[in-house]
Amino acid sequence: MAYLTYFDLVESLIVSSYGGPQDAEQRDIRSAIHRAYNELTTIRDWAYYSVHGRLITQAPYGTGTVTSSGTTVTLTGGTWPAWAATGAYLKVGEEICRVASRTSNSVIVLDSSLKLKANVTAQPYTLYRTVYALPSDFRNIDEPSDEYNWWSGMYLSPDEAMKVERVNNSTGEPYHWTIIKDPDSTGWAIKLIGYPSKAETIDFTYRRTARPIKYSGHESSSRFSSLSRSSANTVYASGIVGSFSASMVGSVLRISETADMPGPVESMSPYAQEAVITACASSSSVSVSPDPSSFTGVAGIVTDPIDLPQHMWGVMDSACDFYLARIRGSGEDRAAQMYQRDLRLAMENDQLAPISGRSRAVWHDGGWRSPLQADAG
Repeated sequence: MAYLTYFDLVESLIVSSYGGPQDAEQRDIRSAIHRAYNELTTIRDWAYYSVHGRLITQAPYGTGTVTSSGTTVTLTGGTWPAWAATGAYLKVGEEICRVASRTSNSVIVLDSSLKLKANVTAQPYTLYRTVYALPSDFRNIDEPSDEYNWWSGMYLSPDEAMKVERVNNSTGEPYHWTIIKDPDSTGWAIKLIGYPSKAETIDFTYRRTARPIKYSGHESSSRFSSLSRSSANTVYASGIVGSFSASMVGSVLRISETADMPGPVESMSPYAQEAVITACASSSSVSVSPDPSSFTGVAGIVTDPIDLPQHMWGVMDSACDFYLARIRGSGEDRAAQMYQRDLRLAMENDQLAPISGRSRAVWHDGGWRSPLQADAG
């Protein structure tokens, strides 16, 4: 398949703004592309970004007894599970505390704010996990589903979830749920209210963020004067101008037929082959897919793919033109009109299945039923 890449967009803006080859390094062109990409990929919930996610819940743990001293809780007669420091809560009596860290098999440390009001000695407890990290590319989510229901739980705001957990935290599905900042990372997490009674899978669909772009193919590090296919799915660089790196995994390697750097398909020296970099063995060797045809001593570039479906390529071009006009302060109105036209067309084409083909009567075991039908005459 052909890719729309960062390189293509830079070259397109050079042409549309009547620039020369030296303009490939101009910051305004690159800034326009990044702004357009950020806006376009988040302006609505495009069908292209809907993916399937899954989390596996932890069964609660309550073996032995606990003794506390300040925020330190020591376990006797049991072993703290490895997940005790990841989204875990400790319930002693009616008090609920958050676990901040697990320092050993017998010691955990509580959050300095969400801790016990007084020390306890040899008390029964329940350790459970309600916070589960969402994928790093998470943007927003649909209603989750457990293994037995479409879900009878309800979304709560973080404030509502805190209050329900505080006064009525019981175990077993269906759970209420909320989305919070993951306390153990820089991302997002789902929090289940009440806590799971056993290990099970919970599935959900979510909208992911678009793959970030970094390499346009104009940087010296991403341009190679002599590439060869050294073995199946492996490309080797000699007489190196550029340098492969781990950050190029997922980028597109474009390969020329000659010693000339490969251009877009509409250029005088279009690329002959392209493949995605799947692994970086060294600064001079990468693995790619699909396996390209044999070549020796030709030029090549590394550039990032634009993470958009093909029916959005036109509006991406228009968005870049608009942002470049906005940055340069010239021709904004005309560029905005074209951007709005192409955006409308992209939205109209963002339909993967006919609405007329959807069933209006649904049966399943989670409480929903198809409507009653008239008796046969």
